[in-house]
Amino acid sequence: MPVQGPIHVDRPLTNISIRYRSEGLIADQLFPIVPVKNETDLFYIFDKANSLRTPLTLRANGGEANEDNFALSTATYRLEEHALKEIVTQRDRDNQDPGLDLDASTVEDLTDKILRQREVDAATLLFTNGNWAQESSLAAAGAWSANTSVSNPILNADSASANISLQAGRKPNVCVVDERTWYALKEHTSLVQRIMYTSADSVGPELVQRLFGVQKLLVASSAQNTADEGLAATQAYIWTDSAWFGYVEMSPGLKKPSALYCFKKSGGGVEVRRWQDEARKGEWFEVGHMYDQQSPASDAGHLIVDTVQ
Repeated sequence: MPVQGPIHVDRPLTNISIRYRSEGLIADQLFPIVPVKNETDLFYIFDKANSLRTPLTLRANGGEANEDNFALSTATYRLEEHALKEIVTQRDRDNQDPGLDLDASTVEDLTDKILRQREVDAATLLFTNGNWAQESSLAAAGAWSANTSVSNPILNADSASANISLQAGRKPNVCVVDERTWYALKEHTSLVQRIMYTSADSVGPELVQRLFGVQKLLVASSAQNTADEGLAATQAYIWTDSAWFGYVEMSPGLKKPSALYCFKKSGGGVEVRRWQDEARKGEWFEVGHMYDQQSPASDAGHLIVDTVQ
């Protein structure tokens, strides 16, 4: 009969998993974290109808101030656990090269795969038609990759900004583009001409950020293998041929709209467990992350698709 040792939560390895960052993944930079105690509960969301209404403020001499009521709507978050495990055998330990930390490497590998799933979830939320109140599609001649006189990324960004400002009462502060869209942007004539006589620098994120009127420009360059296990790898970008503009509140509050929130258990929502497996002469490492990525205010986002054609 297989013998399993006691399960132990490894705090140092948990800290490694919390700190781990994989190149090209942007979800951690994009979603403000809302720490929660319970795995599921109600949370308050921005009530546009009440908050953006202009009430009567004129008070007659000797009269009382007009009363204003702050209304709150609610929605539900539900944390889901994403977990993977991997065994490190005694033979693996016997054959590891000096200086290698097999435990930490295993945890980092598992964490990378879980964070990649979180990135897929984020890309699906941001880059899927129907998730946002404001969406637009570029015709072939207007695609940013076309680089024609009809193609105008700055005008598209201004239009997205105006729509969000009108519908959510906030200007967008974040823009997300995929890697292919970024390559089209940095070579686009309309952007290059903005600096060709004033700077020797090439078009970079800070310039585009300024021209688009946002505080943060994120280039999502992560890829994944979409083939089933055991088959030849089929590489594909996780984020594809779109640009998203949105207002993201980095200090969440009751009266603050935000296009994005990520709910996590207080303490980080990350846990690394380990236990011995005598039957397989090894030790299991399991990494678990609990989160729920949501869009509490769809009015605070604008999606532009078909940027590259």
